[in-house]
Amino acid sequence: MSAPGLNGPLSALLLEMTGTGQSKRRRTILVVEDEDVLLELLRGMLVANGFDVMVAMDGVEAVRLYRERGSNIDVVLTDMGLPALGGWEVLEEILKMNPSAKVICASGFLENSLREEMIAAGAAEFIQKPYSYEGLITLIRKLSNPDS
Repeated sequence: MSAPGLNGPLSALLLEMTGTGQSKRRRTILVVEDEDVLLELLRGMLVANGFDVMVAMDGVEAVRLYRERGSNIDVVLTDMGLPALGGWEVLEEILKMNPSAKVICASGFLENSLREEMIAAGAAEFIQKPYSYEGLITLIRKLSNPDS
């Protein structure tokens, strides 16, 4: 048994960590991450938990994808330290297109005051890296619920 999109022992570990629960309607998550290994881990974990996943490796690509397919994206998970266009700018551009977009910002380095500014600017949530995969799945499920 393996997680879709991944092969080998890592795939089995992801399934063990995340389970195989499926939501009633598949939600689409845009993951914006420039680190290949983390991007593939996130993609595998989200797919194994019943989500459809789009990926972008920089902020420019993320904004382009959201512009083209934003009506199909339920939640955006973006790293803050991105090449080409940073996470803060990604947040601003997406919220210009859709003020009610659900954007989760993630960083390993962030002062509390900046976190508060991001939330005040419209981010749905901020998560500190390294984050708990279980906590991330719970948060994404909560945000992607149409009643939330």
